[in-house]
Amino acid sequence: MRSLTSARDRNWPDNEGGLISALVIASVLVFCLLPVVQLVLAASSVIRSDATAAFDLLTSPSVARATLNSLIVAGGSTALAVVLGGLVALALATMALPTRRALAFLFVLSLMVSPQISALAFKSLAGPSSPILNAVGLAPPLGTANPMLGFGGIVFVMGLHHAPLVAIIIAAGLVRVPKALVEAARLDGARPLAIVIDVVLPIIRVNILSAVLLAFVAGVGNFGIPALLGLPVGVTTLPTAVYRQLASFGRGGINDAALISLLIALIAGIAVVASTWLTSRRGVRTDMERGLEPFVHARAVTLPAEAMLWLVFAATILLPLASLVAKSLVPAYGVTLSWETLTFAQYTDTMWRQALIRRAFANSFTYAGGAAVALAALSVLVAYAIDRRLSFGRIAILPVVEMPYALPGVVVAIACILLFVNPLPVLGVSLYGTGWIIVFAYLASFLAVALKPVAAAVSSLERDVEEAALMDGAGIAKRIGTIILPIVLPSVVAGGLMVFLLAFNELTISALLWSAGTETLGVALLNLEDAGLGSESAALAVVATGVIAALMLVLEATSRHLPENALPWRQLCPGGGGDAGRGKGVVC
Repeated sequence: MRSLTSARDRNWPDNEGGLISALVIASVLVFCLLPVVQLVLAASSVIRSDATAAFDLLTSPSVARATLNSLIVAGGSTALAVVLGGLVALALATMALPTRRALAFLFVLSLMVSPQISALAFKSLAGPSSPILNAVGLAPPLGTANPMLGFGGIVFVMGLHHAPLVAIIIAAGLVRVPKALVEAARLDGARPLAIVIDVVLPIIRVNILSAVLLAFVAGVGNFGIPALLGLPVGVTTLPTAVYRQLASFGRGGINDAALISLLIALIAGIAVVASTWLTSRRGVRTDMERGLEPFVHARAVTLPAEAMLWLVFAATILLPLASLVAKSLVPAYGVTLSWETLTFAQYTDTMWRQALIRRAFANSFTYAGGAAVALAALSVLVAYAIDRRLSFGRIAILPVVEMPYALPGVVVAIACILLFVNPLPVLGVSLYGTGWIIVFAYLASFLAVALKPVAAAVSSLERDVEEAALMDGAGIAKRIGTIILPIVLPSVVAGGLMVFLLAFNELTISALLWSAGTETLGVALLNLEDAGLGSESAALAVVATGVIAALMLVLEATSRHLPENALPWRQLCPGGGGDAGRGKGVVC
């Protein structure tokens, strides 16, 4: 009996959990793989049925121009994002800056703020009607074009928006730099700049290349910034071309949109595969216990660097957001902000009287919140199954989970349209034109976000307690509910809140999937701006940004209960114990 029990204990991960594993595999296939497969099949069907027409569409002047525009803005914004994001990541990782946690938080906040809000902020800051520039007499003359409209503005705003993404990817490589190598170089008399060039950069070169590729993917798939800064002046990219194709309601519009989306997926997919291949070939850190920590302590160096970072962030993050606030406090377009013109009517009266805005807030909270709760629960099962049951999980399942998140949102949206344009088999119920299709797209796109902190927490758990519970006769459901879940609950909550942060303000998916009654905040903001209601759209953007900032602060306040680097802004501060100013300590 003892030998049988021992054998059972040793093999318990393989003897139970089959139902959970089946549920996990089915969920991943339905949410993450099925929509992409449906897109490929639909596009392939169009090509097979009329290859000539498909070729003519993809080589038409409008699509060719949109493709070229996408490559131009993606390439230009990537260059800016890599330079700015790389410098910020290196500064926060190598310099003992007393405020580096606040800098990292603010930098990532600019990424969490939706692209359309970033575009609207810079548009309101630089235009002739800018309340801030008018107040100081620096606004362009009335009647002149807004300098943010067109290629230059798109590249500039998109580059700034994606810079934190680049910094996070590079920071993932910086934590792999052995501290021993840096200390050895310092003992040899190497200066900090030489250490960065000769020691740090060669080790993280793969991460830099990966950041370049992923920033390019983000640029190709970005919809919000080209929609607000490009469409008004006729600059069309591939995502906005898909949007116009669906909005035209022309014959064969969905098939044409599917072909263009497949083109976007191919461009993005090549970059994603290349990034994955590069990441898989990176070297192994020689000192696993001691990663890179700040080694530049001289205040003659760190003080100017810290001041420069705050100056750059003030100009590129705080000032545009302040412009949004100022624009929301004036009664009408073009009015200069002063004590006489100051009004809160956009917040207390006008904005809340519009049924569209009230409905958009309710929908965004419902859709984003529902997806966050569902993915938080699913992430526990997926993380547990991958770690305990499915030995092939990290090889086969995780890439499938990551795929919809890596692909541009426009591709996921078109895939969901193709998947649900007809009623569901057997049930006869149609999700198309309802809020459920938006929730499904969120589930597909953001499962990877919810899973990351939970998988890290589950993989760090020792199995002794669970094995003891098994010997006492506790089933798998009871063990997960009473042992695993209470321990990893902070990570589950963090993953769910991260999903909510990304889904609450998103526009790319909902812009293609919304219908009357299912408008989200992103759609409402775009509609208000298109209607010329600048003050109302600014007020909506300010409130939405406030919600995001508040939730980020909640996550920051609870970060001590989360796995290391579970929060993206924490990834920018490697070396948990600070050594700012030689022993004074900066906790990050």
